[in-house]
Amino acid sequence: MLGTGEAGPGRTGHGGVRTSVIVGMAFGGIMLSACTSTVGGTGVVAPGEVAIYRSEVSASAAAEVRTEGVELCRESMSSMVVMVRGYNTFIERLNTTHSYPEVGDLADKARASLIAGADQIRPKITESAPVDVATPARTFLDSTARLENAIRREQRTELNPVSGQWTRDKARLLEVCGEYTPVPAASSATPRSSVNTTPVPTSPGR
Repeated sequence: MLGTGEAGPGRTGHGGVRTSVIVGMAFGGIMLSACTSTVGGTGVVAPGEVAIYRSEVSASAAAEVRTEGVELCRESMSSMVVMVRGYNTFIERLNTTHSYPEVGDLADKARASLIAGADQIRPKITESAPVDVATPARTFLDSTARLENAIRREQRTELNPVSGQWTRDKARLLEVCGEYTPVPAASSATPRSSVNTTPVPTSPGR
């Protein structure tokens, strides 16, 4: 017969139970402590870090816009040289002959140079291109289209104001591009004088 407080085989006494409980509580305490420990750092970004990030993003965006402005100006200046060369050759001949038929194919070549130059500049006028360059570039393309049309229609007297406006719009674009990239020598992109309008026998409208 078992006495009070004695444990039989396969059973634990009160002392054994208390020991198991204490061990279990201690182990549980360790696990709870491990689960509740915090990780260093914070999920909130410091105001200074936000300002730095925004500054870097703004600087990057500004650099990208300027790069597009540089590309637009470089293409514009390069194309202008070809456009002006073709136009000058044509206008010199027209001022000498006072006749479109006697100009030969120089009128067509001048028109071709104007069209080709405009086609090179146009793709560079992107939505993100700087406005101070894109706006005068569009204006210059409009003037180029009018000049090409005037030559196509074999105009003479009417060619002068169109040519003059084209020259002014070109100069304005070059002026703006001076802030983005060096402007080429004046002689390489400067149109010659307009048509000599000394009265000579010519067909109406020329």
